[in-house]
Amino acid sequence: MIPDSEEWPDEPDEPDPEARWGHPEDDLASIPSIEEPGAGADPSIEVDGDIAKYFWVAVIYANVALGGVSIGLMLVVFRGQYTLGGGAVVVGLFALYRTYDLYQTYQTRVADDDAAESGEDVESVETGNGASSNAESVETSSGAPNDVD
Repeated sequence: MIPDSEEWPDEPDEPDPEARWGHPEDDLASIPSIEEPGAGADPSIEVDGDIAKYFWVAVIYANVALGGVSIGLMLVVFRGQYTLGGGAVVVGLFALYRTYDLYQTYQTRVADDDAAESGEDVESVETGNGASSNAESVETSSGAPNDVD
């Protein structure tokens, strides 16, 4: 019979898994602290209600467009469900069109508002050059400029 004090005399002592690492908290290099992004932002900034409405409606339309087109194409290609998949693609494409239309409507509204504030003609803002419609020189079909009187 084996005495209780020496059950397994050949077994080594259990190693301490944390002993090989030392104290990692103390050994780490000091890391400088930085400001969190947005920590200095003013939380009282107000966004115009119309801008927020346009943004969130565009986000919803874009999500519907992405989901409809991708799920519809997967239904058609992988499962052969042309009716359901085709309908989903049509819904997605319509939502994509509405997103684009909403963006164009917003751009037109902003251009009109900016022109009204600055007193410029709306047509010159839409062309993007801000120049008047009277040209100083007109190019002919050969590319040579001709003066216009």
